[in-house]
Amino acid sequence: MVIRTYFDRNNTIVYNRAENTGKNPVAELFYGGSYEANTPLFTRYIFQFDVQRIIDLRAKGMYPDLSKLKHTLRMTNTGTFDASLLGQQTGDGKDRTSSFDLNLFPVNQDWDEGIGYDFAGQKFFSSSDATVISTNPSNWLEARTGDSWSEGAGIFSAWTGTTILKTQSFEDGTENLEMNITDIVNGYLTGDTNYGLGLAFDETLEDSIKDNLKYVGFFTRHTQTFYEPYVESVYESSIQDDRADFYLDKLNKLYLYINVGGVPCDVDTFSGMSVNILDNLGETFSAYTSSDITHEASGVYSIELLVPTTDVGCVLYEDVWSGIVIKGVTRPDIELEFELKDSNEYYNIGADASTPKDYKFNVSGIKNGERIKRGDVRKIRINAKVPYTTNDQEVLNSLEYRLYVKEGQAEYSVVDYQPVNKAFNYNYFLLDTESLLPSEYFLDIKATSNSEVKTTKNVISFSITSQVDERKG
Repeated sequence: MVIRTYFDRNNTIVYNRAENTGKNPVAELFYGGSYEANTPLFTRYIFQFDVQRIIDLRAKGMYPDLSKLKHTLRMTNTGTFDASLLGQQTGDGKDRTSSFDLNLFPVNQDWDEGIGYDFAGQKFFSSSDATVISTNPSNWLEARTGDSWSEGAGIFSAWTGTTILKTQSFEDGTENLEMNITDIVNGYLTGDTNYGLGLAFDETLEDSIKDNLKYVGFFTRHTQTFYEPYVESVYESSIQDDRADFYLDKLNKLYLYINVGGVPCDVDTFSGMSVNILDNLGETFSAYTSSDITHEASGVYSIELLVPTTDVGCVLYEDVWSGIVIKGVTRPDIELEFELKDSNEYYNIGADASTPKDYKFNVSGIKNGERIKRGDVRKIRINAKVPYTTNDQEVLNSLEYRLYVKEGQAEYSVVDYQPVNKAFNYNYFLLDTESLLPSEYFLDIKATSNSEVKTTKNVISFSITSQVDERKG
């Protein structure tokens, strides 16, 4: 499941000035100062996001292996939509910059957002316009009213090697910001203090003096567009259950699913679990301890198993799961079975080439055209109909899904292609509507068959609504 965490507060602070632009829909990052004044002038952008929801999901077993949980900071550049803006001036006379780096740094203490919209001296506002100009902290000098930045004005007084957490280079200046902040966020999940992060030009640019300010802009959390900044969290593991297609001479995965009252539930003591594989005569083929068992997701466990071709043919084996304790209750052994299939059905080697299959898809879990109140977690099942049959369906290994919105003829990916889970008898993925801003969404399904990759466009569409939308409806 892909999770988006939006910012709770953000602010743009101006070097040596008390104004802030915390409520502006655009973060104006600039440098350059003035030849006439012979002083630098630059800004830094700070932001904070709450990871408590991810912590709660981990506590429920959603992300058992932290090394597989990846986080990406994403911010949309205001100049990314129009190539004609490249190298031109902004409406208030700043030069759109290019060929620069932006550094990510940690904020070192609690701070407030600030309520300014612009700062004095800009082209469209007078210094007396109190409706858009505010010095209420945070700003360059203070984190909160009467509370100075502990490590110097501007959050820190000097750049050091440890100040810079990540760096992204911008060649044209119109690129979107995309930073891997996995280590930072996973640190928050395991106890590091989260005061937020900030973006700034490197030290040499901040100190430089130009004939005109050099500018790049990003949408902030106050934008009225779809391009609100966020942190995207993806668990890089999908369920690929081979119980229904267990081929000889192939490394297969077998899964155990635990539900209590219809809700996925983890075992109390993972270390006590074990699995015995019994052959068709009831004799032990192999045995697994807890160190061989993988905790895949909430209430989901797996093992990997290879059975070589023998003269026994395609028979039934059993996997017996033991040591399952749930909420203090020891459950009896769970006896499951799987059929061994001929390896020649998997390894197609010979003179003939397989023909790609052209599947037709239908979706359950969301109705086409449904209006969904934001906050649900939906289990979306994808049914692949076998071509040239009346009602035959297959469970596929190679499915991916994509979620996007439209702006005119253009498509904007909200969830780029992610693997679809393969359970025992169906394909599915989990959709977190809490991560989706109110809009109309479209779902594409991509399948790979015999090296042919085919995308089925707009399998369904649905809308995420806000409370205001529901009242109007």
